[in-house]
Amino acid sequence: MNLAQALTAICAGNCVAIGKMAENGDFDTITAGEKALLVRSAAEAGQGTMLRFLFECHHLYSMEPDAQGRTLLHAAAASGDADTVRFAMEVLGLDPLAGDINGVTPLDLAQRAEKQEAFRLLSSALGFVPEQGFRNPVLRGCHPDPSVLRVEEDYYLVNSSFVFFPGLPVYHSRDLVNWKQISHAVSDLEASGLYGLPGGFGYWAPDISFFRGRFWIVATLRRNSKPYRLQMITSAADPRGPWDPPKFLPLDGIDPSLFTDVDGKRYILLNPGAMIAEISDNGSLLSGPRMISFGSARVKPEGPHLIRKDGWYYLFLAEGGTGEGHMETVLRSHNLLGPYESCPFNPILSTKNPLSPIRRSGHGKPVQLPDGRWYMPYLCSRPVEGMTLLGRETALDPLTWTADGWPMVNRLKGPSCLQALPFPGCGEDPDPAEAWMSPRNDPSRFTRLSGNGICLSCGPDPAVGEPCSLLLRRQAEPALFQSFRVELLSASEGDIGALAGYYDENSFYLFGLRKEKAGCSLVLSEQIGNRRTVRVLASMDTADAVLSVLGDGLNRHFFLHGEPVADLRTEYLCDEGLPSPKRFTGAMYGLVAVGCGKVCFHETETKR
Repeated sequence: MNLAQALTAICAGNCVAIGKMAENGDFDTITAGEKALLVRSAAEAGQGTMLRFLFECHHLYSMEPDAQGRTLLHAAAASGDADTVRFAMEVLGLDPLAGDINGVTPLDLAQRAEKQEAFRLLSSALGFVPEQGFRNPVLRGCHPDPSVLRVEEDYYLVNSSFVFFPGLPVYHSRDLVNWKQISHAVSDLEASGLYGLPGGFGYWAPDISFFRGRFWIVATLRRNSKPYRLQMITSAADPRGPWDPPKFLPLDGIDPSLFTDVDGKRYILLNPGAMIAEISDNGSLLSGPRMISFGSARVKPEGPHLIRKDGWYYLFLAEGGTGEGHMETVLRSHNLLGPYESCPFNPILSTKNPLSPIRRSGHGKPVQLPDGRWYMPYLCSRPVEGMTLLGRETALDPLTWTADGWPMVNRLKGPSCLQALPFPGCGEDPDPAEAWMSPRNDPSRFTRLSGNGICLSCGPDPAVGEPCSLLLRRQAEPALFQSFRVELLSASEGDIGALAGYYDENSFYLFGLRKEKAGCSLVLSEQIGNRRTVRVLASMDTADAVLSVLGDGLNRHFFLHGEPVADLRTEYLCDEGLPSPKRFTGAMYGLVAVGCGKVCFHETETKR
């Protein structure tokens, strides 16, 4: 086959020439890769008639996405040709909201095209333009295991927080997309039970609900000594707090949720599968747990949530484990205790596309809007260079019901990159800067604000796993930049003030100043498992310097006064970074002070 000749004919829309080549047997030995190239070339050229001809005649068709995860609809949309887009969308059934590996959708590409016919077609079919939509995830960085509650027109959300304190952040929204943190359900360090827990332990998979004028949150406290799992329960009259001191129920299991039946009786659910136990109005146990279902896929069924609708009890479960096989399933029964039948098209949410920019989707809890529509907040992750750097995040997709009463998330297409806003023009601005947190420690105990600076009292090294002077925020995107003037105050020999990249006590780097007998050293240290390495990058006469970190995926670039001094690869900041269990959090970044003196950090505008 003369490939160049075929491509020329295709881009010119010469169906006669392609037909003659087929009749002459020129395509008899065509490879799958060549076939995909011909079809994609027709779409890229906006040759809708040719694209249809290739699919209808001579078996010259292919649906393979390219290396960037772009479908034929991506290529057609980029051409701007409406006929090509119409065939790819209406006949081939390709999704105009499916993202490539960077989350770019056909709708985005059509908007950028020189010809606007395709954009007008797509936006009209979808009912919105990108500026009227939202992009997943809606809460970025480590925000796993979301549970959302609606009270009238307000929405409240809570996420897992593990060993980070304050614990169990509570968020508020008016539109399910823009969230503002309003409180923490666990704000008393002494009562939290976090002391001595390894990274990845602590508070798991919370649930928020409303009962008789009070807001309730339950979560698992995962410990490293018996009893290994306790269920924490707390309540508040106002979701902004104060929240009651945590009470711990002696129930083994994880991922608890609360359910109130039509008769007013209250229940707590938890895994394995779906275990259920009755509780009192004040949250005390009234019965032992009983299993009502072991799920649909019956592979690590977790995260049980119950809702009641149209006479049915719907049981939603996260199954398949926390990795690439993660999914959401649903079962239903007319009786609370079962038996439960599986939805015929389970899983109702999973990531089937290996090139999807949003993976590991599941662990959802449906929420109904005042106008009767439904949405599913759920956890997901975005791969960065094939690894989970940002942790598990919170996404949102519409949930619809079939005529026979089964729910579907995003019409079974998997997690979306772009959707129309649930409430266009209604919402609140998210926090401009997320609150600081610390592993197993209260930031107020070692932090003091001074003018435009943050002063930290030095504490233990982060590797010891004890409360330390480490201020952290979640890394929300693959790109990262931080720059501070670091000043050692009343420092003793060996004291360190540094910028930190942190996953847990076994996975972090510190880039900062270390006090020496005379002057200071600029040091870069890494903790990877049990191994600690320290590099001295420079000797300095002064006790202050402007230090900057530029993150680019898994790369970190380090600067002194704007000049490059070192580079690192930081796979150890990812879930997969070390072969150890309970790696559920994601990369953090922040400030640390080690030793017995004080360190002051002044944020700067220094750029690379």
